[in-house]
Amino acid sequence: MPNPDGSTQSARFGPFEVDFRAGELLKNGRRIRLQDQPLQVLGMLLKQPGEMVTREDLRQKLWPTDTFVDFDHGLNNAINRLRDALNDSTEAPRFIETLPRRGYRFIAEVDGGASTVPEAAALKDSIAAVEIASAVGAQGAAAAKPSPALSLSRAGKFWLAAAGAGIAAAVILALYFGREWRFGSSAAMKIHSLAVLPLDNLSGDPSQEYFADGMTDALTTYLAQMHGVRVISRTSAMHYKGSKKALPEIAKELGVDAVVEGSASRSNGVVHVNAQLIYAPGDSHIWARSYEGATSNLSAMESEIANDLARKIGVETLSGSSNHLSRAAAVNPEAYDLYLRAEPYYGLGTPEATDRAIRLLEKSVAIDPKFAVAYAALATAYRNRGFGVEPETSDEWIEKATVAAREALLLDPNLAEAYVSRGYLLWSRSNNWAHERAVAEYRHALSLNPNLAEAHHQLANVYNHVGLLDKAEGEIQKAVELDPLNTGIRFRVGINLLYRGKYEDSLAAIRDSEKFNPPFWAFQSSFALQHLGRPDEAQKRVDSLLAEKPEDRGGSLTAMQALLAAEAGDTHTAEAKIRDALAKGKGFQHFHHIAYAVGSSYALLNRREQALRYLQMAADDGFPCYPLFEHDSNLDHLRNDPRFLRFMEEQKRQWGYFQAHL
Repeated sequence: MPNPDGSTQSARFGPFEVDFRAGELLKNGRRIRLQDQPLQVLGMLLKQPGEMVTREDLRQKLWPTDTFVDFDHGLNNAINRLRDALNDSTEAPRFIETLPRRGYRFIAEVDGGASTVPEAAALKDSIAAVEIASAVGAQGAAAAKPSPALSLSRAGKFWLAAAGAGIAAAVILALYFGREWRFGSSAAMKIHSLAVLPLDNLSGDPSQEYFADGMTDALTTYLAQMHGVRVISRTSAMHYKGSKKALPEIAKELGVDAVVEGSASRSNGVVHVNAQLIYAPGDSHIWARSYEGATSNLSAMESEIANDLARKIGVETLSGSSNHLSRAAAVNPEAYDLYLRAEPYYGLGTPEATDRAIRLLEKSVAIDPKFAVAYAALATAYRNRGFGVEPETSDEWIEKATVAAREALLLDPNLAEAYVSRGYLLWSRSNNWAHERAVAEYRHALSLNPNLAEAHHQLANVYNHVGLLDKAEGEIQKAVELDPLNTGIRFRVGINLLYRGKYEDSLAAIRDSEKFNPPFWAFQSSFALQHLGRPDEAQKRVDSLLAEKPEDRGGSLTAMQALLAAEAGDTHTAEAKIRDALAKGKGFQHFHHIAYAVGSSYALLNRREQALRYLQMAADDGFPCYPLFEHDSNLDHLRNDPRFLRFMEEQKRQWGYFQAHL
């Protein structure tokens, strides 16, 4: 890979060994993650240890099509990554010395591994015409243009094997301004699960990180449409951005057989992408290819890469999916760029994040009114604004979100994310908690994209609320498999256990998910602590968070204070906190949890009429969780009350209906 002009196959220095044929850097026998361009730089330095390699030499070999500014940033980035991998420093270098404004020099003693391969370049040139003619015929050969960023080490095994066996003509040049190399049989290395790791930004410009992240998301979304292969959600994969962990370790943590990794950059309207498929258990390269294309054809390039990967994995390709076709349709480059910039924000519920997402996405769809994916994202951003930021004007935001989701589906009737957006909206106070319709939307989304973790997640959320806890558990498990590091999904695991009365297990499951929604995390975990007879711990948890967020938007923490005061027999404090919680929770989507806590507080105070009033309110307002009502010890004072018995009969009938129809 790093030696397109024919340099050392392998070398040893200090505790490190580099094998350019396999594209690997090892330290004491353990593989160190190192991206393509830093490894190419290392190859050029090792070719002439002790001698200066000028910046101009590096530019000509590795950045022949980029501008000087892009090269400057890109080279600095590559050198920094290389030094990180070698645990080297600029101030006290052990391996790479900087010669200011001129270049770099490898200063450590090098033990050569295999002999050098000066004939590699000649071999590559001699078979190029055969490759091209074999792949595309004479006319195609004249038009073929390999990516200038290609590296030899990925192809090295093929060049050497072909030379030894005399079968160089069997090596095929793949087009789309790039080359493809196959290293092993994916049939022999059966892939059932896959993760796309964050692509490295090789532009040298930190402001372009969003572009590489957007490419990562696009590839994940495309590949998720494959049937028969589990694809890990971007949310979990992004935890490994910049990670130096070995690939087998990352794959084990994510529970996958294979990973896709690579890099992306763009310059002067041209996009460069390097991608490789690695079988994780053996850290074995299966496939690698470089791509180059115009920014205006970015979405088509993304689908091309995904389809190449799908074919290599050996599953149904994506070309039959209308979701694929819509995403690969011509999208205005500026509109797509705005969508990529908005992506980190539109799933969040803070005022700042929703402001930024809405601003960028509204501009995106204004530039390209046929951009369905942007409309689906805009629907989510509007929903988050109305549900969590401005509940007092939620009807206005819900209407905007509904229009955006409708537009997305008009443009692409098979866009899975748009059905999830519509499910969000249907299962809300504004739409009277349309359980059946919301479930139908989520199920339809999963029929289009079986790897859409958020659809499983939200389906589980509905099932938890309506008391279908076994079904919820099944959907949560699927969501966890697809997005194991998503704190929101892990939070739902704890909620499912909480509603089953498994309080210790719930606390264990919910422990690491505080960041998902800190106030609601404190509310639900304190509920478990209260049931375990640990009210002091519950009170401490609530008070600690209230010290940070005294406004308690939504009222969940104040409602828990009321419950704890009622259990302690402090009627005056309980009633005061009930009033405050009801005022703070008015209009919020999760008001049904406030109503349930208030009803439970009144039950503990043996105020039966008020308790029944708020329990009925909770059930009518989206929380008819019959199994919870049935076993919650906070409601024991009501068990023999005829009115409560009638209420429970009604809830049980409804629960039976949900079991049959949801």
